[in-house]
Amino acid sequence: MRSTPLSFVALAATCLLLTSCAASSAGGSSTADETVELTTPTGVDIEIPAEPTAALGFYTTDLDILITLGFDLADTQPIRDDFTAFPDFFPQEELDGLATFGNFPEFNLEAVLEAEPDFILNGLGYEQDLDGQLQKIAPTYTYNAFDGGDWRDVVAKAATDLGREEQWQAWVDRYEARIADIRERLDAADIHPVVADMGYWEGQVTTSCYGVPCLVFADLGLEMAPLMNATEDGLPASDEYAELSPEQLGQLDGIDVVFTGAEEDGTVWVEEDEALKQNAIWQNLSFVQDGEYYPYNYEMIYGSPSGMDAFLTVVEKALLG
Repeated sequence: MRSTPLSFVALAATCLLLTSCAASSAGGSSTADETVELTTPTGVDIEIPAEPTAALGFYTTDLDILITLGFDLADTQPIRDDFTAFPDFFPQEELDGLATFGNFPEFNLEAVLEAEPDFILNGLGYEQDLDGQLQKIAPTYTYNAFDGGDWRDVVAKAATDLGREEQWQAWVDRYEARIADIRERLDAADIHPVVADMGYWEGQVTTSCYGVPCLVFADLGLEMAPLMNATEDGLPASDEYAELSPEQLGQLDGIDVVFTGAEEDGTVWVEEDEALKQNAIWQNLSFVQDGEYYPYNYEMIYGSPSGMDAFLTVVEKALLG
């Protein structure tokens, strides 16, 4: 992943026109004694408004987290370059009327500046140079939401650091109640399938334990296919993942139910690819013959509260109707 270079001479000049990148975006509603000082996971000391009025989520999952934690949003927010709108499973009422700009995988820091945020939440902590660039626009809480662990752990810490524990716990309680209810109904109906999250890329079927699907499977106590290489906690057991050529698809035998990512427009590659349509091994797999594969918006996999809730709903409907 790479970021678009930005001239900070131009950035600084624009900041001067705005009076102050961090201060002008607050709309004059915050004063110096209404701030909170904290240290981010990257070791940077920042001072943010006690009640930001124009928070910006640098990646779409960050935006969802801001909504969950009850932040007021800037009027413009980023989306992925390959999307045309916010993910359809995000809270639409809170997003109504907001403008968008593409910001991933190419970074559009000029558009971030023009959004005039007074606080930025940035989960792309693996981008080493990004935090320093964003701090010049507005105080930024940078953390690594994609470190290979459970996204809930780093977000829980962020909620604590930002004084939003109550809002975070409210989501956790709702989610755990749903998990308990679905598990009870699965047990009552004796529904215990072998499941897998599956993709298709450059002529190969892939399956792995990455992100939200694996975590939801684990939370529900579902048996994951060995090819997913998952721990009992729904985390990757290693960096390896299965890539199966057309001749190797027989290794998928024994999987009962498959979940597979779809494009924003609903395109599902395991349905559209001509090579799979003509592959006898694929066509003879039970989950293909029985239609037991269920598409979901692939943006759900990148951990966020709405993504977790939405994927849980996909699994609930697939298994319980």
